Amino acid sequence: MKRTALILIALASSLHAATIKFALLGDPNQIYRGENVGPYSGTLGTQQAEDLYSVLCIDFLKTATWNTTYSGSVYGIADVVPGKTQAQLVEAAYLSSKLSILGGSSASTILYQGPISFAVWQIMDPVPGHVPVDPAAQAYVLEAQQALQSGSISAANFLNTRVFVPNNSSIQTFMTLTAQSSTGEVPEPGTIGMLAIGVALIGAGRAKRGMERGKKVA
Repeated sequence: MKRTALILIALASSLHAATIKFALLGDPNQIYRGENVGPYSGTLGTQQAEDLYSVLCIDFLKTATWNTTYSGSVYGIADVVPGKTQAQLVEAAYLSSKLSILGGSSASTILYQGPISFAVWQIMDPVPGHVPVDPAAQAYVLEAQQALQSGSISAANFLNTRVFVPNNSSIQTFMTLTAQSSTGEVPEPGTIGMLAIGVALIGAGRAKRGMERGKKVA
């Protein structure tokens, strides 16, 4: 492993030591099977262009609110993240990377955003069966599982992927979309700055499970 990659791992492991702000921006109105699906836009840290990310929510059973800022901690995929297993994190990071490659916020909602979001929720489900199973998501679930089981991917492939865990345990956890790298090599830059700060902030409804169409961050 390259020395620079080792440094990045060390930095990622120390990120969660201090509280950080995450601002979830506006509703992109990406609806699939009656649910809002990612990626969404948000800032980690200051609300500057260099802190802007595309993110996926990874806890279907929790909530979040559009245009709202949360306090919490940031983890790397190699870290011990509360309530998540290493396998879950690596598989979810693999799919977030895949969605990034497929176009991220520009990808087809029907073909990619929706099925991959449901696949991530299914993988991260704390109690299997509590998250709706989308037939179109199953190929992505299987692909991620097989990639991990075969040894093709590990936490080392996602050194730039970040997981924001809010202090309020009822609020969504978010994962950044970051391109996968070869094991042990310095990864490609993340999605910081990919979106314009002037992105429209649409709606401020409470994102709660069961609310009207277009108001929920699943």
